[in-house]
Amino acid sequence: MAATPRTNADFTSLLLECARALRGFSFYAETDPKRRPLLDRAFRALSSELERSGPIDLRLGEGTFILDGLATPIPAGGALDPLAGALGRHGIERLRLDPSLTRNALDGFLDLLGQPVDRFESPTAFARILSARDSRGLRINDLEDPARHATPRLDTTPPCASASLASGFSSPMPTRSPPSSGGESKKPTLESHPLEVPSPDDRGERLRARLIELDQFADDSAYQARVADISVWAQELWNQGLIDECYRALLVLADHAVGCGGRPETQARMAAACFAELASGERLHDLIRRATGSSGTGVRAAQLLLQLGPTVVPELLDRICEEPDPDRSAPLHALIMTMGEAALPTLISAIQGPDDHRARIGIRLAGELQSPAALPTLLASLRSPSLSRRTETIRALSLLPGDEAKQVLANALESNYEEIAVAATRAVATAEGPDAVPMLLDILEASLRTSRTKVSRTLVEVLGRIGDERVVPRLSAILERKPILRRAHHHAIQLAAIDALAILPTREARRAIERAARHGARPVRDRARGRLDELSRRH
Repeated sequence: MAATPRTNADFTSLLLECARALRGFSFYAETDPKRRPLLDRAFRALSSELERSGPIDLRLGEGTFILDGLATPIPAGGALDPLAGALGRHGIERLRLDPSLTRNALDGFLDLLGQPVDRFESPTAFARILSARDSRGLRINDLEDPARHATPRLDTTPPCASASLASGFSSPMPTRSPPSSGGESKKPTLESHPLEVPSPDDRGERLRARLIELDQFADDSAYQARVADISVWAQELWNQGLIDECYRALLVLADHAVGCGGRPETQARMAAACFAELASGERLHDLIRRATGSSGTGVRAAQLLLQLGPTVVPELLDRICEEPDPDRSAPLHALIMTMGEAALPTLISAIQGPDDHRARIGIRLAGELQSPAALPTLLASLRSPSLSRRTETIRALSLLPGDEAKQVLANALESNYEEIAVAATRAVATAEGPDAVPMLLDILEASLRTSRTKVSRTLVEVLGRIGDERVVPRLSAILERKPILRRAHHHAIQLAAIDALAILPTREARRAIERAARHGARPVRDRARGRLDELSRRH
C-alpha cells in the first residue's frame, strides 16, 4: 500500500493529541486511571498515522514544529505551546517515530516529558532512562539507543531464562514484536485506506467502486461530472442510514482536495467544493461526534474538521457551549485553538452577543488564542453589565501580550467589586509570576486596612503559590499584628498566611508558623499546629 502524503491538518491534529495527553500526564499521578484514555487516544492517533503515511521525523524550530515532507512549519503557540515547551526544556530538538512504536514506549516518553528537567542531566540521560523502560519506535536527537547495545555476558555465566519474562512488563529490547494472530496492527481501516476496505453493503460497494474510478480520472471534465455525482450518491446513502459510506466519500474527497496522488489544482478545487458541500448539516455533526468520541475514528475526523477551516468554528463553538463535560469538549477546544485568528470573527460575535454563557466561553477562547486583535473586543466586554463576563475578561486579558492589557489588569486590582479584584489578583500572578510580587505586596498592605476579606485572602494565597521568599517577612508580620477591624476578618487572613507560609521552604517561614502555634488566637494556633505536623511528616 502506497503511503498517503501528510497535510498540515494531519500533522497539527497529531500534535494536538500529543499535547492533550502530555497535559493530562502532567496533571494526573502516575497511577491515576485517568491517564489511560489519554494514552490510548494518542497512541491510536500516532499508530494510525504511522501506518497510513510512514515514519514521522519531527524537528523543533524557533517557535515552530517542522516535519520532513511538509513545506510549511506548524506554529508552536496556543494549545501546542506546552508540548513545544516540554520538548525544548528537555533539549529534545528532533524526534523520530516509526511504525514499530509501542504503547509502552509512548507511555514512558510522555511520563518522562512531564517530569522536572533537573531529573535528567541531558537529552542523552533522558534517552537512556526511556530505553530502560521501552524505546521501540522512538528515537531522540538521533542518539544511539542504549538498549541496542546488549550488556556483554560473562563466558562463565550459564544461560538461563529471565524471571521477568513471566511479568506483565514488555522487554526494553528494540526487537520487532511478532504480528498478532488477528493482524490488528496492520489491518487496513476505513480511516487509513478508505478505497481498500470493503463495505458490508452492496450500495456501499458501488460507491467505493466509483471512488476508485474517480481516483484514476485524468480528464478535468470527466472528473468534475463524477465528483458531483459522488457527492449526490453519498448524501443519498447518508439518508438511507449508511453513515460510514458517506464518511468514506468524505475521506477520499478530503485527500483529493489537498492534491494527494499528484492531483492537478483544478481537480483539487472541484474536490474541495464537493467536500465542503458534503461536510455540512447533520454530516458535519457526525464528523464532530467522531472527533470527540473515544473510538479510533476521532483523530482522522478531527483532521477533516481542520481541513474545512474556519467555516466549522460556529458549529464547534455551539458544541462546546452545549457540552457540560470538559474532557469531551477538550478536542473541540483544541481545534478552535488550531484555527488561530481565523476563529476570531466567530468568537467576537459570541462575545458581543446576548447569550451570557456563550459570551464567557468566547472570551475564554479569545484569551487563549493570545491574539492582540482580540484586545478591543475584550476591553469593550469589561464595560458589560454582566459581572461574570467582566471577571472572565480579566482572566482572558492576563493571557494577552502587550502593555495595554497589563495596565488594565493593574487597574482592576483596585476595583470596587471584590469579584473583579480577586480575578485580577489571580490573573496578574499567573501572567507575571515573581515579577508581580512587589505590586501585590503593596496592594495587600492597603487591603489589610479594609474589610475586603476575600481580596486580602486571595492576595495572601497567590503570594504563597508564587513561592518567592520576599513575601515571608510581610506574611510573618500579619501573624504578629493585632486586629484592626473585625476579629473574624483578621483571623481569616492569618489562617491564609499560615497556609501560604507552609508552602515556602525557608527557616523564617517555619519559625513564623511555630510562633503562631504558641502565641496566636485559638483558631490560628490550631491551624499552625496542623501545618507543623504536616511539615514534620513530609520531612
